[in-house]
Amino acid sequence: MELVGPICEVLKCLGNPTCTYIQHHRKLEERMNDLLAKQRQLNALNGDVELRIKADLGWGRRVRQEVENWLLDVQAINDKIQNIDERMQNVSCFSRARLGKRIAQTVEQVEGIIERGSFTEALVIDNPSTAGVPFQLEHLEGETMVKEDIWNYLMSDEIGMIGVCGMGGIGKTTIMKHIHNQLLEETKALFDKIIWVTVSKELNIPKLQEKLANALNIVDLAESEPKRVAELMEKLGQRRYVLILDDVWEKFSLAEVGIPKPTSCNGSKLVLTSRSIEVCRSMDCKVVKVTPLSHEESMNLFLEHAGRGVLKVPSLKEILDDIVKECDGLPLAIAVIAGSMKGIYDVAEWRNALRELRDHVRSVKGTDVEIYERLKFSFDRLGDLKIQSCFLYCSLYPEDYKISRNELIEYWIDEEFLGIGSRQELYDRGHTILNRLENNCLLEKVGRDTLKMHDVMRDTALYIKSFGPRFMVKSGIGLKELPSKQEWREDLEKVSLMMNNVSEIPPHLSPNCEVLSTLFLQWNMSLERISESFFQHMHNLSILDLSCTSIKQLPNYVSNLEKLNALVLRRCYNLRYVPSLEKLKALRKLDLCDTAIEEVPKGLEMLVNLTYLDLSTESLKEFPMTILPRLSCLQYLIFYSKSRTVKLNGPEAARLRKLENFEGRFNELTDFNDYTDSIRGQSLTSYLLVIAPPKAKFKHNEETKKLKLKCDGVRDSRVSKLAKIIVANEDVESVYFNRENGQVKVIGDVDPVRIVSKLRKYSYTDYVHVSPNRRFPSLLPKKEVILSGFQIGRDPVVLPTDLMFLRILESHNVRSLSSISIFFQQANQLRVCSVEACKGIESILESSLSNSLCSPLENLEYLWLERLDNLHVLIKLEAPLSISSSLPLLGIFSHLKSFVIKECLNMKQLFPFKLAHDLQNLEKLVVCDCVQMEEIISSEEENQEINTPMEFSLPKLRKLELKNLPELKNICSSNSTMVCNSLRKIEVSKCTNLKRMPLHIPLFQDTDQSIPSAHPLKVICIHPRKWWESVEWDYPNAKEVLLPWLVLI
Repeated sequence: MELVGPICEVLKCLGNPTCTYIQHHRKLEERMNDLLAKQRQLNALNGDVELRIKADLGWGRRVRQEVENWLLDVQAINDKIQNIDERMQNVSCFSRARLGKRIAQTVEQVEGIIERGSFTEALVIDNPSTAGVPFQLEHLEGETMVKEDIWNYLMSDEIGMIGVCGMGGIGKTTIMKHIHNQLLEETKALFDKIIWVTVSKELNIPKLQEKLANALNIVDLAESEPKRVAELMEKLGQRRYVLILDDVWEKFSLAEVGIPKPTSCNGSKLVLTSRSIEVCRSMDCKVVKVTPLSHEESMNLFLEHAGRGVLKVPSLKEILDDIVKECDGLPLAIAVIAGSMKGIYDVAEWRNALRELRDHVRSVKGTDVEIYERLKFSFDRLGDLKIQSCFLYCSLYPEDYKISRNELIEYWIDEEFLGIGSRQELYDRGHTILNRLENNCLLEKVGRDTLKMHDVMRDTALYIKSFGPRFMVKSGIGLKELPSKQEWREDLEKVSLMMNNVSEIPPHLSPNCEVLSTLFLQWNMSLERISESFFQHMHNLSILDLSCTSIKQLPNYVSNLEKLNALVLRRCYNLRYVPSLEKLKALRKLDLCDTAIEEVPKGLEMLVNLTYLDLSTESLKEFPMTILPRLSCLQYLIFYSKSRTVKLNGPEAARLRKLENFEGRFNELTDFNDYTDSIRGQSLTSYLLVIAPPKAKFKHNEETKKLKLKCDGVRDSRVSKLAKIIVANEDVESVYFNRENGQVKVIGDVDPVRIVSKLRKYSYTDYVHVSPNRRFPSLLPKKEVILSGFQIGRDPVVLPTDLMFLRILESHNVRSLSSISIFFQQANQLRVCSVEACKGIESILESSLSNSLCSPLENLEYLWLERLDNLHVLIKLEAPLSISSSLPLLGIFSHLKSFVIKECLNMKQLFPFKLAHDLQNLEKLVVCDCVQMEEIISSEEENQEINTPMEFSLPKLRKLELKNLPELKNICSSNSTMVCNSLRKIEVSKCTNLKRMPLHIPLFQDTDQSIPSAHPLKVICIHPRKWWESVEWDYPNAKEVLLPWLVLI
């Protein structure tokens, strides 16, 4: 290769193409490494985008089309890179240059996709087109006349635009949600579309246009403003619609957005809600003013939130009456104040509350601040300064933002609001505070793990912090530059500039903020440079979050922020340089997850107070294990568990006695065993332990895609044609049709664009959303071990006794799970077990290797078996034990909910007959590609009289899939019937030797089929048609009864 350079010089006379050709040949490996590095960056960004989508997706929301297209491009480029990687393994000398050129082109494509993935706007938007799905409604007290007025105007031909106005917290949005649901129920023939869009304080015309486009199923709305307007005008002009614009703060031109003015001619309607009557009037709306509740209505609402138990205390009646009067008929104030008094029956405490409430309101009567002072009363009643700080902290997030409970608690831990203790103790305190804030109506619960702040409560919090020490909050408002120097006042305590479009922090900006303790700059994905002088006067900075930015290096001055408690650099994919941390001895959290660092920052060993360290980044080449003993306070330690270069030492890791959360990979079995053996009795709250040699490859929890579509043909005879189009895609694993809402759910490693484009040729089809579909459930807490590529039988494997999730891959010398030491112990917490590609596995359990056959799996809920070439029986008993003896099998799989078996080529009978009776909790049974499978439930060992009918029940079975089982003859014996009262989906495909279906479901009973609970069945998918025509059911009219749910694929 040394001659290539000179040759290239000689060949210059032949032109640049020749030299380029040689460069492609010469630098093939280098360019491939560049491509793989770019792929890692892209996939990290992709994972981050999917996390954001998962957090924001909910009722009435959908992924923006631009984001959907980007996700599809990521999938396509990953497929392309995989193909290139496979070609690299066998590339010939003559094809190197051609492949090098292709790699160079692919690198450019990946860079382009990464650049497009820096989404500055929300990934998920309101989807008002979710027809037939109503809002979850809050209690609405009174407002009968207002509702009637709005409804009458909507039904009138004379009025096209309605403005619902009133002060913040008066109930405008709640009223319109009730109207929205009523429109969905009662006006399907009158209006084609009911569209709901939340506008909020910062009016953004392009964002509003995007929301409307998604509601109207417009794909790829034009970029130029005139074309966008014209397209929206055309689409909205083609139908009668009701457009509800919630929380409008300023006048705007309908024509500039692309909204045709509703008139009596076009029959459409527009309703907007606003705090300003002037906004409603200036937009030519018929004004409907929402007035405060009457005293009686106020009392009813107060008792709804405080509980009617207070009426049982006669001495409280007068005080209760006075407190309700002080709420002045404002529903939000009533709910919040009532929530703060719930469960209190002491007269002195109620008297004191009344006195404080009057003091709050008296000085600001008649002003806008009056609302905030009423709500501040409930804030003051929290009493505890730490809890008050926790509430105020929520105002740092953008308006209407869904806040993750765990993320919020992490920040509270960093701020030391929750005191000291183990992470579990701190999380428990955090959840207790959040529950209290929710119960007091200061925060709203919007999902299992998320919450939000009502916009008026957020305004109240910012009002409270408008007096020093102050907050400066400009989050999520589209800033392209940081606030001017004049806005960085000296008394600022916390500054939130998260979720903006700032690209640079210039050298001339060096704010003099000596008391600033918290600075949020995360999610400024365009931010690439921070000047050295920016942090120069922030000596008290405690929390610095720069996560999800594009910075390549941290300013050196960060090394001098000696009071820093938390440095969060998560998902800074381009970050390669972090200055010395030697002086940051107060630092307790360092998060470098998904950065580009190749070595740990200098001075890491000096951070003796560190409790949280996340180094889960693929780029890290090594970690000096001698550092670990010096970090003795660590409670949370995460390494990249797929790393082949970070070598963990078992004894050194075990010396971290305070560790509660740990993830890492051991390359040597001795290190793994040393670690697991030494932590016995040291109960980790959460762990992912991987034991795999350096060359072993594996995935954590493989994800396919879950594609949800809406198709016109689902409810009629076209459904079978749609099914055939979908299953023609070879990567489709499962299809589910919901005829009630016209939706199709497709699961598999599918190409959504290809499927949708094919379906649209036959039926109108639209995306609902694409989301990851996990093969295994996500258990909390995580207690998982992955064994990959090890010869387990040679040396014992010491597994944690509280293990909940065990995966074994490509360990070819394991004959049975019984040969692993966990199955000699009382490890009865195992919930999920997956065994894949282990050529030596002959049985799952073997009685000769286990004194207690049942205990290992007695609490197992999910079992996944795949590509086990030599598996021929689930339970292998010694010769003296008869399979018909019930004792050895008692309790095995008694908690099993899901059982999947795929590509186990030597299995003939799945369940022994005696074992089948223990499957009372089974909800899902999938048997695929087991080409020798003859029986699902074996009949060989049945001890019964000939021709005596038998019946056994699988009461919770919801899903039964039997696919590509060419030798399958029986599901159970000829005189047995399976009673399945919960069955929702049946799929039988390519089981041509199966002649009888022994299932008995509620549809076969004399029940009222109009009652959904009487027949849970949703769909029965069959292939081929010929099999359906020939198969026999025990129930005489089964095929006729099942016809409405039949889909031939």
